[in-house]
Amino acid sequence: MQQKHSFHHLGQAVRGALLFMAISSTTLVHIAQAEDNTTQAALSYQIKAGPLEQALSEFASAAGVSITLPPALVNGKTSQGLNGRYGIQQGVDTLLAGTGLQAVESNKGIFVLQKAKTLLNDKSGAASTLPEVSVSSRAERSAVTEGTGSYNAKAVAIGKTEQTLREIPQSVSVMTRQQMNDQNFTTVAEALNQMTGVRSYGYERDESFVIRGYNANTQFNGVPQQGSSGHYDLALYDRVEVLRGPSGLLTGSGEPGGTINYVLKRPQDALTMSAVAGLGSWNQQRAEFDVGGPLNADGSLRGRTVMVYQDQDKFYDVGSNRDKLLYGVLEYDLTPNTTVGLWASYADRSYKTFWGLPTYTDGSLPGRRSTFVGIDKNAEDEGKNISLDLKHKFDSGWVAKGVYNYKNTEYTGFGVFSLTPVNIATGLSNTVQVGFIETETTWRSMDFNLIGPVELFGRTHTLTVGYNKSENDYLGGSNYMSASNRDPLRNHHWDDVLNRNILSKSQTYTEQSGIYASARIKLLDPLSVILGGRWSDYSSKDRTGWPSSSKTAWEKSDANTNNEFTPYGGLVWDINQQFTWYASYADTFVPQTERNLNDRVLDPRVGWQIETGLKGEFLDGRLNTSVALFRIRDKNRAMQDTSVAGCTTSTGDCYRQAGEVQSQGLEFEVAGQPSSNLNLSVGYTYNHAQYLSDESVSSGTRFEANRMPRHMLKFWSQYRFDGSTLSGALQGLSVGAGVQAQSEIYTTTAHQGSYAITSAKLGYEINKHWDASLTVNNLFDRKYLQYPGSTYYFNIYGTPRNALLMVRWKY
Repeated sequence: MQQKHSFHHLGQAVRGALLFMAISSTTLVHIAQAEDNTTQAALSYQIKAGPLEQALSEFASAAGVSITLPPALVNGKTSQGLNGRYGIQQGVDTLLAGTGLQAVESNKGIFVLQKAKTLLNDKSGAASTLPEVSVSSRAERSAVTEGTGSYNAKAVAIGKTEQTLREIPQSVSVMTRQQMNDQNFTTVAEALNQMTGVRSYGYERDESFVIRGYNANTQFNGVPQQGSSGHYDLALYDRVEVLRGPSGLLTGSGEPGGTINYVLKRPQDALTMSAVAGLGSWNQQRAEFDVGGPLNADGSLRGRTVMVYQDQDKFYDVGSNRDKLLYGVLEYDLTPNTTVGLWASYADRSYKTFWGLPTYTDGSLPGRRSTFVGIDKNAEDEGKNISLDLKHKFDSGWVAKGVYNYKNTEYTGFGVFSLTPVNIATGLSNTVQVGFIETETTWRSMDFNLIGPVELFGRTHTLTVGYNKSENDYLGGSNYMSASNRDPLRNHHWDDVLNRNILSKSQTYTEQSGIYASARIKLLDPLSVILGGRWSDYSSKDRTGWPSSSKTAWEKSDANTNNEFTPYGGLVWDINQQFTWYASYADTFVPQTERNLNDRVLDPRVGWQIETGLKGEFLDGRLNTSVALFRIRDKNRAMQDTSVAGCTTSTGDCYRQAGEVQSQGLEFEVAGQPSSNLNLSVGYTYNHAQYLSDESVSSGTRFEANRMPRHMLKFWSQYRFDGSTLSGALQGLSVGAGVQAQSEIYTTTAHQGSYAITSAKLGYEINKHWDASLTVNNLFDRKYLQYPGSTYYFNIYGTPRNALLMVRWKY
């Protein structure tokens, strides 16, 4: 009955989503086409004659396009200006008249400036021009979102090459730079919580992200990283890409729910500068500075620097957070076909650790604004990152790429939590734990691959082969002391209990590597099949001992494995210019390090996913839609074995292998620019996760009810007024509104019912250099638990109503 009931709800969700997709897509297309025939076709411009660079910059801002402006081409040149109504191409051509230059559109709304080739004089005696045959090597299809002004990504790089969303037989979403700016997002969690099917879970800046019921895997610039780490400020990134479903073909072992790829900003072809100043609730102060561009005459050497400072208190007592970030990148074209990049960043975060609230003895929770459990001392989190990448294009069309990443974080901090509920009458807890913690984690990862065309049977196919490797080296220790009959909610001075003397630390080293290969085979012009596989090696070892005693010998894990094969298959059918149908199958394989009551490492988790869906692309790629159905099976997941009293394993904890669980559901998304003035992002997720078989949990019991809601809705839109509204009275003004809604989540202790959080924005473009915006989040001050926890800790309230004013300057 449970299975039949779940399919009934799933069927209803499918029918509703398909109907909504058809109605919304048709409506948006009609609206956009109507606007394309009016304002998009011709806008009114009043650009004075003067320096060419200034004229083109003013035009790009007014038209909502991006134009690269290499100094070597525009310096010293002037433009006759522009006065009247022009289409985009007509307008830019008029501005360039007589300069010997032309603008070539490399992507929709992205123009590259280059020299024009002079031919014979025409009958009037004027010289005519013809574009050069070879377009700039940097003017190829790009996944870069900065400067596009849209919520729609033209391509993604979460695989090993840049592909359109329709080429990938799985669900894909992108948080573009424009949407981050429009919503005044500053943290990774803010951005990802706005994305379809994603929900954050965990402590601030160290969150895990749950997709389809499982923790997401992590990539930086397309390179897998083992384990989680603190999140850097969002100012570093051009975009955040999310692939839902397994990605074992490219990442090796990993959770089946999905993968998040953080893509760093790169230097641009023209000099750009921007600065941001922000003031917000709870004494929030923020400053950003971003400068970059060519560093030599021909633009072959480019650089960029991003600096961020932020200081903020919290809505609860005592809490505070201070961030400092420095990021730099150099990029050099060794040859016209070879580019090397060097990246480095340094981040320092000082904050007061908060692990959530305990319950009172009657089961209720303390209040939202005036409660904090922790110590009034700052924890310090320091992160360093260095990356090197190389890309070479062969004349045959093949491309070779290599990336190496190094990341190191050092943490010194404190932890306070109650081991018993707090007496509601006295405010005292029988036992409070107070700890001092030191950890250092180092990640090393690399990826090398070759991608290129293969001619066979009269068609062009694509082959990808590669190797990647990732290492995680963790060293840490702690010292916890107990205090009796204390008030953890009001007492934040624990010097009489705190002991900073860590007697022993543990070290764990994990390594994963693999060879992967995939082929995109063109069976017919509109029909492609993707076949691939990966052979993975995994090993882990650990030891204990220092600093006060000698180190023990390394102990190898029983989870080590060699040549584990993970297959992948997909089918992509371009039905017509607007729609693509796809289907895919992927195996999952996740080694585990937990031990059973016999002190043996558990068997690896294994499973699979099947997915099918329909993707739509409208308005010359400005608007994307998608709907997907998926089912994931997963078994052998580690669960703490509470039936064992006095566990005597080497780790002190006993685990057992869970039975089989299933996560299945539907996802729907619309994202992009349905008109020149409107940006839109809408996503809905239905996820029914349950236990199918388990020795201690009844079949049909909800799986991960504390982390994954059954229903999630994400919506945000922004409209920018132009001169066509009220005779230009509202020109420069923009308004935005959004909502994040979800159904209930719960633990055995805490319950959070369905809720919706609303946000709004008012912005004004003062001139081409300055704009200001005010965002208000949780507009109606909804009180809710972001994370429901246990009797002892982890009950964390969502942020109350808050506001942030941002003033941006750009050149």
